[in-house]
Amino acid sequence: MPNVNWYALWLGLKPRMLIFLEKLFWAALIALAALVALNLATSLIRRFFKGRKRDPHKEKTLETLLTSALRYLVYAVAVMLILEQFVDITPIIAGAGVLGLAVGFGAQSLVKDLITGFFIIFEDQFHVGDFVEINGQVSGTVEELGLRLTTIREWSGKKFYIANSEIKTVRNYNREEMRAIVTATFPFEEDPRKIREVLEEVCREAAFELADELIQGPDGPVEPPHVHGVTDIDKSDKGGQFTITALTKPGSLWVVEKTLREKVWQACRDNGIRLAYPARVYLGGRNNEF
Repeated sequence: MPNVNWYALWLGLKPRMLIFLEKLFWAALIALAALVALNLATSLIRRFFKGRKRDPHKEKTLETLLTSALRYLVYAVAVMLILEQFVDITPIIAGAGVLGLAVGFGAQSLVKDLITGFFIIFEDQFHVGDFVEINGQVSGTVEELGLRLTTIREWSGKKFYIANSEIKTVRNYNREEMRAIVTATFPFEEDPRKIREVLEEVCREAAFELADELIQGPDGPVEPPHVHGVTDIDKSDKGGQFTITALTKPGSLWVVEKTLREKVWQACRDNGIRLAYPARVYLGGRNNEF
């Protein structure tokens, strides 16, 4: 009597059941081996990129890409090996052409995601760690850039998973220099010459205080904070609008704009200059409020 039948009788199982359990065991072992191999390979990839003297954002992007591609490869091989335990996969491989054609119609979006992901990385549109705005709707930090998905973390903490094929326009706030633009509106009753003098003093202080955030040339900031005077007359008759601009380093836009706004506000308070705000006017009577 074959050994398999002896073990089957000893366990009180039928031979077919024992064969099925044996195949199930090997399938579980293959799945476990795939997970171990994936974790080991991921660890090796991280170790390879760790400490290399290159752009850290670019390294993180390449690391994520390799890990993503490796994950798809390991999963595909593991699925084929597990299927081989239960069915003959030769006809499956032989009919891969027909199957691929059939699946292709249902997987067009997946193919688009993969192709778009490749071109995003190849064209160096953005890296992991960049602050971007996608399609004018979602803005945040790129946490993961894969072949199929891009993960964006908003400032509020919300996490967005965006299929690469859905990415149409990208605004990257971490590439090249950017121009900080700060506007402030003042009532018509205020003296525009006094306002300009106060704002010019704000710009001189900010040029010194924000030196590390501004694009520098041989003679100082290329475009230091500068007052452009009255750039608009508010359509709601609130007052005149003054504009301050400055050329900032990549990633320094918000720091410069925030600092300029705070300094403008404080300078106006110190010099008795009012900022414009909506007001109600009573002409008398109960129903004459404007």
